[in-house]
Parts: sequence; C-alpha cells; structure tokens
Amino acid sequence: MMNYIRSRAVDKVRMLAEERGGKGYKWTVLLIASIGSLMGPLDSTIVSVTLPTISHELGMDYSTSVWVPTAYLAVTAALLLTMGRLSDVRGLKPIYVAGFGLFALGSLLCSLSQNGEQMILFRGLQGIGAAALMATATALVTDAFPPQERGKALGINAMSVYIGLSLGPPLGAFLTGTLGWRSIFWVNIPIAATVIILAQWKIAKPSRPRPDTRFDLAGASSFAIGLVAFLIALTFGESWGWTSAFTLGLIILAVAMFTTFVITEGRLGKCAMFQLDLVTRNRLFAAANLSALLNYTAYFGVSFILSFYLQRVLGMDLYTTGLVLLSMPLVMSVLSPISGWMSDRVGSRALASAGMFIMAAGLLLMSTLTATSSAAEVVAWFVILGVGMGLFSSPNTSAIMGCVEGDRLGVASGTLSTMRTVGQSMSLAIMGALIATASSTELVSALFMGAPLPPGTADEDFIRGMALAFRVSAGIAVAGALASLARGRGAPRSCPPDRRPDGPAGGVKGGGRR
Repeated sequence: MMNYIRSRAVDKVRMLAEERGGKGYKWTVLLIASIGSLMGPLDSTIVSVTLPTISHELGMDYSTSVWVPTAYLAVTAALLLTMGRLSDVRGLKPIYVAGFGLFALGSLLCSLSQNGEQMILFRGLQGIGAAALMATATALVTDAFPPQERGKALGINAMSVYIGLSLGPPLGAFLTGTLGWRSIFWVNIPIAATVIILAQWKIAKPSRPRPDTRFDLAGASSFAIGLVAFLIALTFGESWGWTSAFTLGLIILAVAMFTTFVITEGRLGKCAMFQLDLVTRNRLFAAANLSALLNYTAYFGVSFILSFYLQRVLGMDLYTTGLVLLSMPLVMSVLSPISGWMSDRVGSRALASAGMFIMAAGLLLMSTLTATSSAAEVVAWFVILGVGMGLFSSPNTSAIMGCVEGDRLGVASGTLSTMRTVGQSMSLAIMGALIATASSTELVSALFMGAPLPPGTADEDFIRGMALAFRVSAGIAVAGALASLARGRGAPRSCPPDRRPDGPAGGVKGGGRR
C-alpha cells in the first residue's frame, strides 16, 4: 500500500513538472537522457580504433594498453548498481548531473595524459561518470513517461545506445586522423556542459530523494570488488592461463565477495542496496534480466570476430569492413523504437522471446560462413541478427522498468546496465576461448592484439573456431529465449497498479501482458 501511495505521489510530481515545462517536458527529458545513453557506449568504442596510436605515443606495451579499455569497463560495471541505488536515495537528477560532470572531468584529464598510468587512472574516473549516466538514464525516461508510452520512449532511448556503439569507431578514426588522438576526449566536454545546463534547467526537482536512508556501504563494496575481480579474470584469463594462480585467485575472490554480498543484502532487508525480493518475488524482473545477460553474452563479440574475418580472411579494407559492420546496429536503431511502441500494445513477452529466437537463427547462419563467402552473405546474416536484437531490447527494457516500484527505478536501471556490461565481457571471453579450443592460443592472441597470424596458421583454423563460437552463442541465445518465456504472461503482484500499462495511469487495453 505504501508503495502504491508513493508511486501516486511520483505521478503527481510528473504532472506538475509537465505543467511547468509544458506538454513537451517528457520529450525534453528523453532527449537529455538519450544523450547520456549515447555517451557511455560511444566512449567505450571510440577508443578501440585509436588505441594503437595512443599506445605508441604514450609508450605503452600491449599488457599495459589493454588496461585502457578494461579500466573503463570494469569501473563502469562495478558501480552501476551502486549508482542506481544512490539515485533512488538522493534522486535521479543530481546523480545524472554529477555523472556527466565526472565524465567530462575524466575526459579532459585523459586528453592531458602524459603516460600510460595516467591514462588508465583517468579512464577509471570516466568509468565512474559513465556508471552514473547509464544507471539513471533509463530511470529518467521511465519516470517521465506514462506506462502506455513507456515502450516507445525506451525504444528511442535504446536507439541512442546503438548509435553510440556504431558512431564510435568511425568518429574515432576521423578525429584522430584530423586533430590527433586527444581530440576523441575533447568532444565529450562541450556535450557534457550542454547536457548539464539542460538537465539543471529542464528536469523537475528530484521526486524521490530519501536522505534519511542509510547507504549500504558493505553491499556496495562487496559487489564492486567481486565484479571487478570477475571481469579482470574474464578479460585476462586467456593470456594468463585459465588455471593460473592469479586467474583462479581472482575467481575465488569474486565468489567470496558475491557470497558476502548476498548474505549482507539478506540481513539488511529494506535497507539493502539491492533488495533480494526483486529476484526472489518478482519473476518478471529476474527472468527479463537473465535474458538480457544471455542476450549480450550471445551477440556482443560477433562484430569483433567478424571484423577479423572480413579483413584477414576475405581481404576487405577497413572502410568496407566498417560499412558491413554498420548493417546490424543500423537495423537495431530503426527497429528499437518500433518494437518499443509495439510492446506498449501487445506486451513484451512475445516480442522479446521471438527476438532471441531470431538471433539464434542469425548466429547459426553465421556459423556457415567460409573463406569464399561474399560480403552480401555476411550483411544478410548480420541484418537477421540486428532484427532479433531490435525486437528484444526495447520490450525487455520496458518490462524490467515497468515491473518495479517507483522508488526502485534506479536499482532496476543499474541492474539492467550491469547485465549488459557483464554480458559483453563474457561474450568476448567465451568466443575467444572457443576459437582457441578449435585452433590455437597463438591465433587468439593475434586476434586480440591485431598482430600478424602465427606462421603456418591457415584461414581454415580461424573459420573452424569462429563457427564453433557462433554455434555455442546460438545455444546461449536459445537459453535466453527460454528465460524470456519464463517471465510469465501477467504483471507481478509486486508491481503497483499505476506502474502497469493496464493500471489506473495506463488504460491501454491488453497492455498488461508484460
């Protein structure tokens, strides 16, 4: 009952905000949040194409330079849940604004780096800001839009994520070629300044500040340490050896910290950073987040592996490879708002599950690629994969954000972003390990370093490993589809009536099939 009353109060704040900012208030919030959703993925991919140049100028060897993307990814992933909880306690707006401020500061310091150690440290600072942006952007959109328009709005927001992922490599190459590598960090600063001003001016006063709530430091620290240890083990396990003392030590540390986290959260109950009833009593939340984890585990490494295949096996130049790789995110960008709009009317279960099955089909088709395949064939299978991802993402996100109480939107958004980031890391690690199994560890090292192929290694070795990786990924996608189906047909009882599409604030016929 208290959750229902609180959520009704949130809706009242939303209506007052719209009266203050006009009918366009929710679209202004969507614009502000979507820029934040774009910047995090953009900065994770814009560095990839520029990393060899950065490493050369700052005198970094491979073992050091690999920490530049890893520091950003690990810090972002470790703090997403923490930032989500902080936004529930302190309000979405201040955490979002502070996140952009830290992101801009980290970008400025990265551009001024004089050695590898400084670059790694400042990329970690960027990661703190990115975690705040990614954990609150989806919650801001959910808070601003009524249930019957939530899927459409979140679809547009998801489109900005895919634009960021797509825009990063070509923008990084262009800026580096014209202004030097430091310019890839400069571009973030004016964007951040503009968004901070807009957010302070346009976004309503935080609707859910709860300064009297004690922050769960034990839960936040145990989760962050455990996740960082797990991600580092995944990232470097192939080069260090999966059975090496250091890799096994990190995995043991991760298990211990996650166990501590679960025990701590169970004891704290309502005061916990992550209240376990979100998983134990909300089947939709648990199933949709699990399917999101499996979704990103299944598909994220595909672009990286195919980039190697297109250039090394089919002999395409960098420009043509970039055009081929753009086919999937472009389809995802177009389809995400459409599938979000459809989920407002037919629910998320059928769309998200069908999307995962289509992804599995696309991955199986990709496993048939050979040394004589054409670019058109690769694009066709890529488009099928993009259709599946476009059908899955927006409805699944809408379901997750719509099945929690208003005062837990930040945690829900942070949880979903954590699933995405961990899934991305797992995808690269699993595909790399499978290729090594079918061919050799030396080939995988060359793959990740961009080095020449080891002597005597035939293209067929890589193709055989790639086919195995894609078949296993197809199986993971099927598991994700089954997890998506397990969410059930109706909204969970824990969901307040005014947060359901068929509740008092919605009124959309048939929209309750989340």
